[in-house]
Amino acid sequence: MNDMVQQETTLTRDDALSLQAQAREFESSLLAAMDAEPATAIPSLQTASQALTELRERLRQHPDIELPMLERLERSMNRLAGELYGRGACDHLDQQAEQAFIDRFAQRLTLVDGIGPVSARVLFAHGICDLEQLKALKPEALDNIKSLNAATRARLKQKLT
Repeated sequence: MNDMVQQETTLTRDDALSLQAQAREFESSLLAAMDAEPATAIPSLQTASQALTELRERLRQHPDIELPMLERLERSMNRLAGELYGRGACDHLDQQAEQAFIDRFAQRLTLVDGIGPVSARVLFAHGICDLEQLKALKPEALDNIKSLNAATRARLKQKLT
């Protein structure tokens, strides 16, 4: 039984090459989004997001592989998404597509205790796209985010001090 478990998690050369190809696809899509005009960057950004999701899923099958650069790239991707959103790149999307965009790129904020999906959306819409940006905020800056409910604002202020 133990051999069978080890065999399932052993990385073959083909798996390594496939993971490498997925990482390159993610990187290529992210670079394309960074180079594109705001209105045309959204599809590349969504492709990058999907490639990252698939890559992370594959990496779960190989817990011995660590790719810390993925965290930095995901942070860059989320910040780019926030910047594009702030510059109106989603204005041409229908409401459902815009909501899906926000949900996807705001979801990492829900890793903070006390931030649910609704608060994450509000923070994202106000240009806070990742945990580092949230941590860099001064507590009083949260007062400028009126659509954030008072209880969440108070909890976040407490965490930021």
